[in-house]
Amino acid sequence: MKDKIGFLLGLKNKKYLVEFIGSFFLVLAYGLSGDAFAIGFILSALIYIGALTSGAHYNPAISLGAFFLKRISASEFLGYVIAQIIGAFLAAATVLFISSSVFYVEAPINSLFYNQLGVETLLTFVLALVAYVAWIGNPNHKSVATYSFVMGFALVALFIMSQNISGGIFNPALSLGTSVLDYFLGGSSYKDIPLYTIGPFLGATMAAFMYKFIIEDEY
Repeated sequence: MKDKIGFLLGLKNKKYLVEFIGSFFLVLAYGLSGDAFAIGFILSALIYIGALTSGAHYNPAISLGAFFLKRISASEFLGYVIAQIIGAFLAAATVLFISSSVFYVEAPINSLFYNQLGVETLLTFVLALVAYVAWIGNPNHKSVATYSFVMGFALVALFIMSQNISGGIFNPALSLGTSVLDYFLGGSSYKDIPLYTIGPFLGATMAAFMYKFIIEDEY
């Protein structure tokens, strides 16, 4: 019995490690380049690496939808989110070490909050629905390449669409992790945490229920 429990805990720890690593390098891509294609392509690579272990969420919003779809438990959801935020924080610290500049995310000043919230919600809905349909809803070892490909290109398109309105974040860990470091260095990017938390969580929740309605209910 103890061996079985230890085995299961080992699997969970591997999941959290993969989520940490994936979140770290995804946020590092945002911080070092800010380029849509660099960010999308690194997401594709990271998903290809981690899909079979953790599902390759790298995003608390997508993990929340996976929880609603009963693909992960409440404790796993919490572990995923902690790993993702720590990964984002350390990525921001790495950007600071490499470039001597503080990386954080904040909303563009040329658009209104409700416009930004709407964009973050709607486009996270698309990103999360792609994840649920391509992999998380019904994982299949043969579809890893498809999952990584479509997620990467979806993020490229969504980032380009939204960059000038909301910043194209779609990921609470990216905001939370980077704003912690920014706060300790005297910054105020924490003020945009509600935008980058409420919007993505709402969008991913809508996507989870839409997935259940259009996919699961057919079987």
